Amino acid sequence: MMARMVDYRELFERAADAILVTDAQGRYIDANPAACELTGYPREELLRMSVGDLSPKSDRAYAKKRFDRLHETGQTRADRVLHRKDGSPITVEAHAMALGDGSFQTTLRDVSDRVAAQTQLQRSLQAYSTLVDLCHAAVISADAAGLIQSWNPAATELFGYTTDEIIGQDTAILIPERLRRLHRERFELHNQPSRSAAFARTLYAEGRRKDGSEFPVEVSVAVGWRDGERLFTAVIRDVTEHREVVERLNDALQRLQFHVERMPLAYIVWDTEFRVVEWNPAAERLFGFSKAEAEGRHAYDLVVPPDIVSVIDTIWADLLAGDTSSHSINSNVRKDGSRLSCEWFNTPLRDSTGRVRGVASMAMDVSMREMLESRVRDAQKLESLGILAGGIAHDFNSSLMVILGNATLLRSTKGLPPKTLEHIELIEEAGSRADELIKHLLAYARTGRHNPQPTDVNATILEALRFVRSSLGRIHILNVELAAKLPTVRADRSQLEQIVLNLCMNAKEAMPGGGSITLETRESTLTETQAARCVPYDVKPGSYVELLVRDTGCGMDRATLSRMFDPFFTTKADGHGLGMAAVLGILRQHNAAALVESKLGAKTTIRVFFPVYRTTADPQM
Repeated sequence: MMARMVDYRELFERAADAILVTDAQGRYIDANPAACELTGYPREELLRMSVGDLSPKSDRAYAKKRFDRLHETGQTRADRVLHRKDGSPITVEAHAMALGDGSFQTTLRDVSDRVAAQTQLQRSLQAYSTLVDLCHAAVISADAAGLIQSWNPAATELFGYTTDEIIGQDTAILIPERLRRLHRERFELHNQPSRSAAFARTLYAEGRRKDGSEFPVEVSVAVGWRDGERLFTAVIRDVTEHREVVERLNDALQRLQFHVERMPLAYIVWDTEFRVVEWNPAAERLFGFSKAEAEGRHAYDLVVPPDIVSVIDTIWADLLAGDTSSHSINSNVRKDGSRLSCEWFNTPLRDSTGRVRGVASMAMDVSMREMLESRVRDAQKLESLGILAGGIAHDFNSSLMVILGNATLLRSTKGLPPKTLEHIELIEEAGSRADELIKHLLAYARTGRHNPQPTDVNATILEALRFVRSSLGRIHILNVELAAKLPTVRADRSQLEQIVLNLCMNAKEAMPGGGSITLETRESTLTETQAARCVPYDVKPGSYVELLVRDTGCGMDRATLSRMFDPFFTTKADGHGLGMAAVLGILRQHNAAALVESKLGAKTTIRVFFPVYRTTADPQM
C-alpha cells in the first residue's frame, strides 16, 4: 500500500499537466510543480486558495456552481480562462474528477495556442466566405461524388440557378449534354486515390445555363481535402467577349501577315535597341540579307552606311521620342556592299501603357527614280537656259548695240562737259559687263563651260554692289557685313556677281513696300543634316565660304519653296522665272549649294555655300 502511494506521489510530482487537489469544500489541499508553473503561484500560496480564486472575478460565482455540479456528477470537463499571479489570462482545458475519499482532482492543460489557432481559422473562414460572396467570378465547390456543395452569388448570376436549386446537384448539370461524358471521365481521373492533388489547373470548356443556352468558360480548378475526402473548388468565368476579341485579333493578324509577306515594300520591325525583329521577303530582295541573317542584327551593321550614321541617329531619336510622321530618303547599303537610295516611312510601336516598344519601317528603292528625276531636272534647266540665252542674245544684244553705239556717238561730240563724259563712261562700262554676262550665259546653256579662277568672294561682292545699290531704290536698305580674311574659292567672278545680283533682286521683289536686305559672308562648316536639305542634293559636308542674303519680306509657303529653283516658275505676273534657275545652274558648276529657310508671313534667308579652294601645297590637303 505504501509502495503504491509512493508511486502515485512520484507521478503526481513529475506530471507535465498541472494538477490541483481540493477537499469537499473546494479548498486546495495539494498542487504539483506543473500547477505552480502554470499559475505562477508558489505551492504555499495555492494551498491557501479555494476554487474560483484563479478565475476572473466575473466568473467566480460560475466556478463555484461548476464545483457543486462536480459533487453531483463526479466528473466535469470544460475550457476555462484562469488568471495567473501576474494577472495575465490563460486558457486551459480543465478535467475534474472525484477521488472517492471526499476530495477532487483537477487536471489543467494550457490550450491557448489551440484556441488562438481556432480563432484565426474561424476568422479566415469568415474572410474566405465574404471574399467568395463578393467575387465577380462564379466560385463552386463539389465533393468526390461530383455533387455541388457551395455556390456563390456570381454563380447564380452566371448559370441562373439559385443556391437552393443547385446544392446537392451533380456538376454535370452545368455542362452541355454532348460534353458530359468527357466531363465525367476527367472528373473520375482526377478523383483517383493515387492521383496527386493539382492546384489551380486552368482549362477552357463550354458551360450550360439553366435556360439551356451555352457559352464558353474559363475554369480554374483546385483540389483540396475536407474531413478526409477530396473537395474540388472551381472558379468559372464567362469568356464570350474574350473569345470574340481573340478571334478578331487572330483574323486581323492573319490578314496583316498575308499582306506583309506579299507586299512589294520592305517591311522591317526594330526593337528599341535598333535591332531587327521582323524582316519580310521584300526586305530580303531589297537588301540581300535573308531573314535568318537579318534578325537580331543592328541597323548600323546591316543597311546603314557609316557616312550617314549621324543623320540616322537624329531620326532614330525622334522616333523613340514618339515622332509618328518620320519620312526620309537615305543612302543605304546592300549585303554585297553596293549603295542604293531608299525612301523610308517609319512609325513608333507602343505598348498598352503608351511606351514605345519598337519601330515599324517600310522602305522602297528610289535610286532609279532619283536618277531619272535628276536627269529630267537637268534637261529642263539646260533647255530653259538655252531658251533664255537665245531670247536674250537676240533681243538684248540688239538693244545693247543701240546703247553702245549711241554712247560712242555722244563721246565723239565736241565740247561735252566733263560730268557728261563720266556718265558716258558708266554707260559703256555697264554695257561691256552686260555683254560679258551674256557670253557666259550662252556658254553655260550650250556646253556648261565657264571660267573659274581663285576668287576673293568679298572683293567680287563689293564689285557687284555697285549695280545692286543702283537697282534697289530708296525704300530698300542694304546692310553689308563681310567677314575678314575669308578663304579663297574657285569661281567665275561674273557668275558669282550674277548670283549676288539675282538674290538681291529676288529679295527686293519680295518687299514691294520696302524693307531691308542683309548680305553677309563668313567661313562655315556644312553638316550632313544641312547638306541633306540643300539644293543640289548631292552636295557634300565640309568647309565652305558662306554667302547669306536675308530679307524682311513676306516669305514663301511650302509649295513655292519647293519650286523656287524650277525654270520658268514665278509668282510675279511680269516675271519669267529664270533668275533662280540660273542661280542653281551656276551652283552646280561650282559644286556649291543653297539652303533656303522661309515660311509664309516671315522673312526669307538664303545661304549659299561655296567650297573652300585648296591648292596641292595646302598642308590641310
